[in-house]
Amino acid sequence: MSELHIRHLYHRYGITEVLADVGLDLYAGETLALVGPSGCGKSTLLHIVAGLLTPSEVVMQSTFRGVACVFQEPRLMPWKNAADNITLGLKALGVPKAARQRQAISLAERMGLSVEDLGKYPHELSGGMQSRVSLARALAINPDLLLLDEPFSALDIGLKGELYRQLEDQVHRHGTAVLMITHDLMEAVRLADRILMMVPAPGRMVYEFTLQQPQAERSSNWVYQTTAELMQVNEVRIGFGLAEGELPVQSSHGHAQHSGCAV
Repeated sequence: MSELHIRHLYHRYGITEVLADVGLDLYAGETLALVGPSGCGKSTLLHIVAGLLTPSEVVMQSTFRGVACVFQEPRLMPWKNAADNITLGLKALGVPKAARQRQAISLAERMGLSVEDLGKYPHELSGGMQSRVSLARALAINPDLLLLDEPFSALDIGLKGELYRQLEDQVHRHGTAVLMITHDLMEAVRLADRILMMVPAPGRMVYEFTLQQPQAERSSNWVYQTTAELMQVNEVRIGFGLAEGELPVQSSHGHAQHSGCAV
């Protein structure tokens, strides 16, 4: 089974320590959400896992083979149409053109895009359509590990729901592992198997919550109740600035842990 293990991760920008003794584990078919306020190092951590940034120090082991990223901004190539953007990774892998075109059509249908949309360039697509293309591009290579950097934050609630379902389907059908970062605790409760709370100065983990309820059985009422339960946790309230208090700098996997869910 593919897995990722991180221990004693530190990262500094100059003399500023942005991540301190971070540790986490992630397994195939699991969705792990990192939540916390701006400036706590969530994106930095994701970029390190993606191989886009070299940490100052780390002990990291990963057996995931294919890794794909989806960012808050779609980051589409403006000189390529939607079909070519979707199949960018497949082209890099040497997949023949005819097979790439078939895959683009299949993914477009799955994402609610028309064949006509595939011929459009990014400036001709709405923001929501660009987000669909961005997610389709990531899923096209059928990654073992999918990294999500708040890709749903600027979307309307209807489109969010559609893309949530696509993500859940990918995890269920292909056993993809997902590491996602979000400011939205309710989004984390809706999608994740485990939630890690991060706080800044320096960025570190202070609380872990395991969600026992299977995703298919998470009603809106359950999501609201579980989010409310989490918002009463001291580490969460302090981390989001809703309560005063000091959180200690803890070593890797030294954060408080809790398993449970609201009924």
